[in-house]
Amino acid sequence: FASRVDAAPSLGTVEGVVAIQRDGAEKDDRSGVVVSILGVPGAKPRPLEPKPEIHQRDLRFTSPLTVVPAGTTVEFPNDDKVFHNVFSVSKTQRFDLGLYKSGSSKGVTFKHEGEIDVYCNIHPQMVAKIKVVDTPFFAVTDASGRFRIAEVPPGKYRVVAWQAGGETQDAEVVVHAGKTSALAFELTEARVSKRHLRKDGTPYG
Repeated sequence: FASRVDAAPSLGTVEGVVAIQRDGAEKDDRSGVVVSILGVPGAKPRPLEPKPEIHQRDLRFTSPLTVVPAGTTVEFPNDDKVFHNVFSVSKTQRFDLGLYKSGSSKGVTFKHEGEIDVYCNIHPQMVAKIKVVDTPFFAVTDASGRFRIAEVPPGKYRVVAWQAGGETQDAEVVVHAGKTSALAFELTEARVSKRHLRKDGTPYG
């Protein structure tokens, strides 16, 4: 996944690969790592259109990870035949959509950079994460761990590779006009507990 189109001659491209270690071995699936270029002068996040959707289907969220620039509104359609109550108590942004029925949808605009853990107050197995980035220059790795970010103005920048569970890694990149700069990251994945509480702080059941 790349956030921008092919670079113009006056701009550059950053591409590379991310390796992930888990329990001392390299993971086969290295998708879902968010690589962001920070500190580009005058670069402001551009809200995504059409609005991204995280569906509630078969008592699950359809997207375990959704990455959006700050200012983007995310819709939460209910495709199930039961009520759901989507909420988050994350520091980045708290919200509570309340109970709503099949065939309806509610949206939330995410204004600040950070991570948001999303749950349903009725069904504990419903877990999703939203990563909000404060830059238009980002990409999400594919299964082979590869990423590509185009149309980057020349300069020296900090690049961050973030994963939902485990360490985050920084690197420095120098971007040249009309050229491609290569980066490689090696991350370690941690085991993350999926246990959580309801919106009022009480256990499920």
